[in-house]
Amino acid sequence: MKDMRDGIGRDLGIGIVGTGKISRQFAAALHATPGVSARVVYSRTSETGERYAKECGVPSFTDQWDGFLSDPNVDAVYIATPNVVHYGQALDALRAGKHVLCEKPLTTDTARFDLLVSETRSRGLVLMEGMRILHDPVFPLIRKTVDGLGKIRRAEFIYCQYSSRYDSYKQGLILNAFDPVLSNAAVMDIGVYPVALNVALFGTPNKIEASSDFLPNGFEGNGSATLDYDGFQSTLIWSKIADVNTPSVVSGENGSVMIDRLSGTTRVDFASAGGKADTLPYFPAENNMIYEAADLRDAIRGELDPEPFLAISRKTVQTLDAIRRAAGIKFLSDAQPVG
Repeated sequence: MKDMRDGIGRDLGIGIVGTGKISRQFAAALHATPGVSARVVYSRTSETGERYAKECGVPSFTDQWDGFLSDPNVDAVYIATPNVVHYGQALDALRAGKHVLCEKPLTTDTARFDLLVSETRSRGLVLMEGMRILHDPVFPLIRKTVDGLGKIRRAEFIYCQYSSRYDSYKQGLILNAFDPVLSNAAVMDIGVYPVALNVALFGTPNKIEASSDFLPNGFEGNGSATLDYDGFQSTLIWSKIADVNTPSVVSGENGSVMIDRLSGTTRVDFASAGGKADTLPYFPAENNMIYEAADLRDAIRGELDPEPFLAISRKTVQTLDAIRRAAGIKFLSDAQPVG
């Protein structure tokens, strides 16, 4: 793997794909992370790219995909576009010799995930999924606390958030966030967080059952899944059309751990069996995307092994595949050839 420390003071050059809200948050994270610099943003229209570059402090913009990928100032590409194009854009970037950090879900199915990983390894590059909670220092705290719970007897991971775009949908305007043609669904957008944390802590389940509720245009609005493990069950609940403010909980014979949010966690509590809950020491970052930016940098430098993250990402997409089959969530892209 190429060591990017080939010049004193040389930052890792990042090219940004996509100009939405999450991409803007990542651009801010790059500005706050030593050793990385935003170099250029790609947008399908130069007007949008120019506006983003100006507002987000990115030096240049382009609407030329091939030119973006051949830019010698770009060492790695960050992808924040609709799910349906993640695979193709990541594959193009890898084949252009660029490292890739792609927003969740990295791919819409396991077959495409495996092809990206094969391409990554054959070229000695780094591929990461932007699953924020796994890069945040809160994850080791959660894992350590869960390890101390004794025999796990119950888990419930919840992420339900009334989307700001749902009102537009109800008025007849279908934006990307509610368009199933883009391989989007509540489980892919919101449910992926419970899935990822669950498999990161407990691995692949023995059995999966799931059900979902669909909007008139075929978009999956909310759903739930039950994952069976030896000695306990884990319940996952997600929604883009309703708020639920209940924390996620993992309970064992020695106590329970409560997590307030699975994206942008601000508080983790622990209660021993029969005791009251105490807040664990954790100081959240204002923008926790700084951690995935730093992990990408360190992995490219050879200072961090990306393989454990890829292993969790693969278990995540495998579980999403099983949930979609059980709940009847289908995308047009499922029928497209892989490769």
